[in-house]
Amino acid sequence: LEMQTRGSRFVKYQELRLQELPDQVPVGHIPRSMTVHCKGEQTRLCAPGDIVTVCGIFLTVRYHGYKALTAGLQADTYLEAFTIEKQKIGYSEMSTDSASDELIRELGCDIDPYGRLASSIAPEIYGHEDVKKALLLQLVGGETRVLADGMKIRGDINICLMGDPGVAKSQLLKYIATVAPRGVYTTGKGSSGVGLTAAVVRDAATGDLALEGGALVLADMGVCCIDEFDKMDESDRTAIHEVMEQQTISIAKAGITTTLNARAAVLAAANPLYGRYNIKKSISENVDLPNSLLSRFDLLFLLLDRPDFEKDIALSKHVLHVHRFLENPKQASAPLPPAVVKKYIAAARCINPVVPKDLTTYIVEAYVAMRQRDAKAPTSGNYKGTNQAVMTARQLLSILRLSQALCRLRLSEEVSQEDVDEAIRLTHASKASLL
Repeated sequence: LEMQTRGSRFVKYQELRLQELPDQVPVGHIPRSMTVHCKGEQTRLCAPGDIVTVCGIFLTVRYHGYKALTAGLQADTYLEAFTIEKQKIGYSEMSTDSASDELIRELGCDIDPYGRLASSIAPEIYGHEDVKKALLLQLVGGETRVLADGMKIRGDINICLMGDPGVAKSQLLKYIATVAPRGVYTTGKGSSGVGLTAAVVRDAATGDLALEGGALVLADMGVCCIDEFDKMDESDRTAIHEVMEQQTISIAKAGITTTLNARAAVLAAANPLYGRYNIKKSISENVDLPNSLLSRFDLLFLLLDRPDFEKDIALSKHVLHVHRFLENPKQASAPLPPAVVKKYIAAARCINPVVPKDLTTYIVEAYVAMRQRDAKAPTSGNYKGTNQAVMTARQLLSILRLSQALCRLRLSEEVSQEDVDEAIRLTHASKASLL
């Protein structure tokens, strides 16, 4: 028998691999996986890394040929998909109605939408106001600029949280990974360079070599949260350098030469070299990360656990209230629900802000002043033998990105001087914690 191609009707076909969610895995088991066959209009409805609900029929297919002799079972199983529904949709796919538009407009006209939205980020965690503001700006992001020759200037904001144990770094990372439409959470010790970028695997259906995306590829157009950043091997950490600036992953393995998109904002958490930060030693002695990597972070916060009578009382009361009543203590302005925050961020990301001509001189003067201050900084104390807190040209781009994100939060299309001042203040706040 020969197939008559002229008399045949061809349909689109796609094979998916579904994996169980981590919170649904039975005790002591590993996540199970299943093959899903999609045909016709059900193809290309989801991308790797999406959380989906699939409705279909569970069917069997018999093994043939050599595989039938070697396989232990007589047949393999698969799911014939009828409908595929995404659980977490991206900012660009969010639909708005009149009620949500009205709520977004009210929030935009509020006295301080920036502060109110920042207080709604992980409200169960006490304090860290500047860190929460920075995380909100990371979710909003700046605008990616594409030049005439095709060169891109990234708009995503990268943040590193470094500090003592027990200051809720991992909790902040988990919250951002949950709230972001495409959030991937991974740890430094449990990730290899291949697991973060891409691996070459043999396709089970065809037997050919194929690329399988890692955590940074799955977090494309989202946020990649990397915990225990300092525990990563140096060879694996170098895989992140290209992603954080060029936002691509170049691969030349097993005859496959290609470039993958990894337009992800990186949120990293790390501990100092000796477990706790030693204020008697310089930054380079405490932070075991190379300068080439630290300069790629727009903001680098140092969270110290210092004994303070008033703060300790307030923190312990907050924690006890959350434990007793399973809710946050009453605040002056109630935190907004995550669904509202997502819709507001989706509306803000549609705006493409521009920097007016009269602000360019102000930004240049502020940047040059910070460079000169770093050049005249003392060579003793925490600055001794280090240049890890020195301003570079990347920090100028960071100030522009933060200003654009603040402008988007105001739902405005033109960056104001207040936005630039707040961006410089956040840069100073993150640097001041390192001194």
